[in-house]
Amino acid sequence: MEFRILGPVELRLGDRKVALGRAKERSLLGVLMLNHGRVVTVRTVTEALWDDNPPDHARKDLQAYVSRLRASLRDSGVSARIVTQRAGYQFLPEDDELDYARFKTLIHDSEAARRTGRLDEAAAALREAMDLWRGPVVEDLGTVWMEQKREDLDLYDRVAGYQALCGVELDRGNYREVLHILDAAMVDHELDTQYIAQRLTALDGLGDYKAFDVYWKQVYDRSVRSFGTGPARELQELHRRLLQSRDLLAPADLHRTQAALRALPPAQLPSTVSEFVDRGKDLGRLNDLFLRTRVGSGPATLIVAVTGPAGVGKTELGLHWAHAVREQFPHGQLHADLSGYGAGAPREPAEVLAEFLDALGVAATAMPASPGARAAMLRTLLDDRRMLFFLDNARDSGQVVPLLPGSAHCVVVVTSRHRLSDLVTRHGAYRLEVGRFTEDETAQLLDGLLRDAPAEPPEPAAALALTGGTPQAVRTLAELLAGTGELPGPAELLLAGELASGTILTSVRWSYDALAPPAARLFRLLAPHISPSLTAAAAGALAGTDDETTRGALAGLGSLYLVDREHGRYRMDVLTREAGERLALAHDPPAERRAAEARLLDWYTARVTDAAEVLAPARRRTAELPHAGRLPDFAAAKAFLVEEDASLRAAVRRAASSDLPRAVTLLRLVRPHLTAADTGWRDAVEAVLLAARASDDLDAEGQAWTGLAVVGDPEKTEEALQLANTIFGNTGNSRDRSEVLLLLARHAGDDDGHAESLLRQAFELQRNLNEPAQCAAVHGALGTHLRHRGELEEAEIHLSHAKLLYAELRDHRRHAAMALELGLLSRRRGRTTAAIGFLTEAVELHDRYPADHDRTLTALVELSEAGCDAGEHGDVLLHARKALGMSRSPADHVRIVRALVALVRSLAATGRQAEAWTESRQTVALVAEAGDPVRDHVREQFTRLGLWLSP
Repeated sequence: MEFRILGPVELRLGDRKVALGRAKERSLLGVLMLNHGRVVTVRTVTEALWDDNPPDHARKDLQAYVSRLRASLRDSGVSARIVTQRAGYQFLPEDDELDYARFKTLIHDSEAARRTGRLDEAAAALREAMDLWRGPVVEDLGTVWMEQKREDLDLYDRVAGYQALCGVELDRGNYREVLHILDAAMVDHELDTQYIAQRLTALDGLGDYKAFDVYWKQVYDRSVRSFGTGPARELQELHRRLLQSRDLLAPADLHRTQAALRALPPAQLPSTVSEFVDRGKDLGRLNDLFLRTRVGSGPATLIVAVTGPAGVGKTELGLHWAHAVREQFPHGQLHADLSGYGAGAPREPAEVLAEFLDALGVAATAMPASPGARAAMLRTLLDDRRMLFFLDNARDSGQVVPLLPGSAHCVVVVTSRHRLSDLVTRHGAYRLEVGRFTEDETAQLLDGLLRDAPAEPPEPAAALALTGGTPQAVRTLAELLAGTGELPGPAELLLAGELASGTILTSVRWSYDALAPPAARLFRLLAPHISPSLTAAAAGALAGTDDETTRGALAGLGSLYLVDREHGRYRMDVLTREAGERLALAHDPPAERRAAEARLLDWYTARVTDAAEVLAPARRRTAELPHAGRLPDFAAAKAFLVEEDASLRAAVRRAASSDLPRAVTLLRLVRPHLTAADTGWRDAVEAVLLAARASDDLDAEGQAWTGLAVVGDPEKTEEALQLANTIFGNTGNSRDRSEVLLLLARHAGDDDGHAESLLRQAFELQRNLNEPAQCAAVHGALGTHLRHRGELEEAEIHLSHAKLLYAELRDHRRHAAMALELGLLSRRRGRTTAAIGFLTEAVELHDRYPADHDRTLTALVELSEAGCDAGEHGDVLLHARKALGMSRSPADHVRIVRALVALVRSLAATGRQAEAWTESRQTVALVAEAGDPVRDHVREQFTRLGLWLSP
């Protein structure tokens, strides 16, 4: 007896077909036989027979079908049984044969035979197995459950069987038989990867190369149309391998083979580097741009210019992205190193076009001669094709434009250390500027490179400062650290490399060689002086060129990323500066370098003098210094000194050893505007001190000691000032000695007697000097000191004289300071009207020439209180509210309380009791945490007004 389910369900006894009842009963038997030996649940059987719509009496019908089947099997004399189990039913073939079980056995036998090389036996077993298939499994049953089961059986049993048979026949060399099997039995599986692989292998084995090439083109085009990508990678590898295996054929066939190889989709992308640091933002930008070509793109080719400094990782980034999306370009990827910056000349576009056309299958005999014709052929071949172009190391836009395809389906990635402005403005390219590494990225790359090395990575900040944040420099640093374990200097890092073409110095020189002469000269001049940064005006002074020439040269440097521009200032990383200094030593005579430094120092000196004239108009300009351009106001002058602070420090430090007189002049001009918080100046001033001692220049040494008194160690301030005082006394420099005496008096602090002695010494020195500003400063300092000591009559004389001098010198801010001092003195002497006059003058000057917050607030508060004393309550309300509006920090707390008290007094005096009460409550809340004198003052004033509530 033989049961059959690989087609209509049948029970055959020899050649006779045994009746098995009605269709549902046969279908039930088929379902049970599919799972022979296993229990099939009632639920599964119900779903197999009726899907999701079983009749209400399905269980009874199922029991009836099983009963009738059992009867039919008994009547037929078979040994197979249907057993009822707890969960369902089980078909047991017993001694009878089941075609599906026979199929499985034959497949297993064929696999065993093939493994041992018995190919004929394997083929015979497979043919017998495949002959068992007469049609769809359990053909009579049309439920969804059965259709899904048939799909699985067809794919994993029937198709797999035919594929195994084709595999054996390929091994036996029966290539035509394989094609016959594929055409006859695999009609619905032409897209199956193994089907394609076996047809390709069979055609290749027959030597039918024309059919082979035609079929591969059909497969490729169908894959692109259907999926937007080329065939599976394993198919492409098989295709390439089969083509390459033809090399041993006859010359005539070899020619056809080479043509077929040229017709392969090019896959020219080079490999990427190890330890790639993921630049998520840049990769995201590339993905966003690429998405535009896939969704609603216009007719233009997407061109992305990946630009940045030498060694910053442009190629690494571009290749990393290109490999990630290469499957999206089924017609291939073309790559060319344009050698824009290197040891040799940049490559000609015509040469690159010839390579591209050759990769696309154009024979040498069909290659156009002219570059224009080659570019036109390239655009024709790529029409409606999806290809990726990777053009590496372009020198400029002119080298790239002839290589651009016309297809909107293509994407072009260009890398260059040039900004490629024409490619952006004229051809619609998107520029992606690759930035330098951050500290974290630098540390990540170093840690990865030194993972197995004994050397410890340096601190991220130190590594970033040394390498400039370029991957090339970080990798070179890792190589040096792995060898020595010590952090190298810039010079060592610049020259490190196995070959001359591999050093960072050589890489920078390739960029330098592309510069126009004015930009090259400016680069050499900037390198020793640009740390930490320079403005365009300073660069022009250094080069001695006009504004237009300077900005053109800076634009040339910026286009090659040899300088970075940020907030109007130009910078260079340490390695580029080191390379520039070497070029300067090699190309520029010493006299020219010294002249450039002198021009820059003179520009700084003139500019600081211009700022000083705004900040302190009384200071006398050195006659030989030209105006660098007057700054418009006090805020601009202060901003200039803040913005240029680091550059001024660096200029003084550098000039100390090469041009001491200019360094001292610049230090002397800057010193009045420094404070003890400017500790960054300490190194620069110490450099001047060392140079002065080495040159036996006492006056320069005195200037340095005076500077150290301001920015040096606070515990050594008096010592530094005493040394400066002694030096200036010995050299007869009364002007600077007078300034030192003022600084000593200020440092004396609570020692009133000593401070007054110093101030009077300074006053005596001024008698023989024609220095109105210094004279005013001495009068003002002495008058202020005497006011604090209570010697009011003499104090008034000095303060009045200082005020007069400052008014004549048009130093409005110091004029206001002296008016404030006289106002305080007048209030102390009980001269309220005079105090109001002086304080009003100070407030008006502060309104017109804003500068000092503390003095402005003090003048307003004092004027408010004086107005209350004089009964001028209308003005008090105005001045007090203005003072309240100036409150900035806890340091203003006491003065704000005083302004509130004056406001309350004036409100009460003018009958505005409700407002006075509200303001008084705010004042009381403010003084809750204040010291006793402040609370006592508020209590006293508010008690008089009846506004103090006793606790």
